[in-house]
Amino acid sequence: MTVSYPDPPPRCLAPQLPGGGPAFALVWRRGTPTEQRCVFYDQIEIGRDDGSCDVAPGLMLIADQAISRRHCVVRQAADGRCFARDVSRNGTRLDGRRMVPNVEVEVRSGQTLTVGTGVELVLEASGVATSLPGAEAVGRTVGIAASSIATVLVGDIRDYTTLVRRAPAAELQKSINHVFEILNGTVGEHQGTVKEYQGDAILAFWEGNVSGTQAIAACRAALALDRVARAVASDASAWQLPDFPLEMDWALATGLVLLDSFGGVQPTGLSLIGEPVVLAFRLEKFATPETGRILTCRVTRDMACGTFTFRDLGRIQAKGFDQPDQVFALEDERRPDQTT
Repeated sequence: MTVSYPDPPPRCLAPQLPGGGPAFALVWRRGTPTEQRCVFYDQIEIGRDDGSCDVAPGLMLIADQAISRRHCVVRQAADGRCFARDVSRNGTRLDGRRMVPNVEVEVRSGQTLTVGTGVELVLEASGVATSLPGAEAVGRTVGIAASSIATVLVGDIRDYTTLVRRAPAAELQKSINHVFEILNGTVGEHQGTVKEYQGDAILAFWEGNVSGTQAIAACRAALALDRVARAVASDASAWQLPDFPLEMDWALATGLVLLDSFGGVQPTGLSLIGEPVVLAFRLEKFATPETGRILTCRVTRDMACGTFTFRDLGRIQAKGFDQPDQVFALEDERRPDQTT
């Protein structure tokens, strides 16, 4: 897809006296003759330039109808790090990965925030402020539900109902919170987005296209998550329920999904709709000691079979689906000398 940038460029002003930390800059069209930099010290807010607001320090206005009036906030913490928070209708992406609305994510120098119809803003640790020209009013935000070929991952704690009924509630809650905190970090390390937690389950996804790189990233993450979960299970300080061993099962499904935010003008969550979401939840229920802990659909296997080894489990009828699907167990990453 060809990215079309808005014209004219964003509007911003030179910052006022610096705050307690070093300067940062959001760079538009980085490395091109029309590059523009917007410097900030404490916080900068990205919003739509609709002609109703005067540009001011700490505000970056962009004439793009897919950008919300208040779209994304980037702030500098007391320790000098930067964090971004998406507050928009159409979402903000960090290095191509969609952020969960109203959840702060650390942004490092060199990383790219993408807003609107493909407006890319690179964070740099310092820069020189530039006062940019004005922009036309463009009216209200136009909602754009993003469709993509995504790989969806579901991780579920086995026998959770028994845990809830029999394990001490305080220790269970503390242990579950610790597990999901670690899993969330592992998903982020593998460039995935955690959509939500559903009691005993984690739901994450990787966006992509027909090239299949999202399936490869998700498979690598699933193997890492499985290792992490087993390590947590053996750590008494993390999993504080010695009478109830922690076991987790995983499933991956790839296909077309629709991404959108919900919550109106101030989004409070991310909507992820599509058959892969349902299929991943269904496949996870088939995991047993015999099948292995990580199950995948055929599409995921086909996209990632050059990088990972899979075991064919045959055709399985998932609940709610008309026809049985070929299901595979993800086993390991291929060695360089292995062939498909």
